[in-house]
Amino acid sequence: MFNIKFKGKYTDENQLKRGSLPHNAVKFKEPNSISTAFLLGGLISLPILLLSTTIMIMKIENFLAIPVYHYVFIGLLSMILTYVHELIHAFSLPRYSEKEIWTKMNEGALFVHFNSPLSKYRFVWVCMAPNIILGYLPFLLFSIGVFDFNNIISVYVGILSWVMILTGIGDYLNAYNAIRQVPPDARIINHGINSYWVR
Repeated sequence: MFNIKFKGKYTDENQLKRGSLPHNAVKFKEPNSISTAFLLGGLISLPILLLSTTIMIMKIENFLAIPVYHYVFIGLLSMILTYVHELIHAFSLPRYSEKEIWTKMNEGALFVHFNSPLSKYRFVWVCMAPNIILGYLPFLLFSIGVFDFNNIISVYVGILSWVMILTGIGDYLNAYNAIRQVPPDARIINHGINSYWVR
C-alpha cells in the first residue's frame, strides 16, 4: 500500500543505483560516506544538541537516582524508535514512490532510499519529519514541564526525545544542503548514496 520495502544490510552503493541520472543533474556538495555525513551533521546541529543536552541535565537533576533497569528499557525503546524514525521518513514520501529501508549497523545507520523526484520543500520536510515528531515536539513538552506530574514518565520522554534529536544528525545535513544548494524550482532525486537536483 505504501510501497515500503525493508532491504536489510547495506554493503555497496550499487544496491541503490536505479536507472540513469538526467544529463543536467547537479550533485549535492556532500560527503560520500555515511560516517562523514554524521560528523558534518553533528557539527551543523551542535548548537541545538548542546542546548537540548543542557536542558535535559537541568530537568533530570539526579540521573543516578533512577534505577538501572529504566535505562535498559530506555535503550530498547530507543532502538525501536530508530526504526519508527525511518518509517516516518518513508510515510512522508509520496505513496507511489518506491521506498527502501536499509541498515548499516557498523556505522550505526538506518536510512531510506527513494526513487521519485521531490520538490525542495518536500525533501526538507521528509528529512525533518521524524526529528520533529519524535524529537523536538516531545522534548519541548518535556522542557516546559508537561510531564512533571510523574518523574519516571518525564525521564523517559526527556531522554528518548533527546536521543531522537541526536539520531537525526544525518538528516540535518541533508536538509541544510537542500536549503543552501537547491534552487526553489528544482526537484531532488536520489541516485546511489548521493542526492542530486534537476530543473
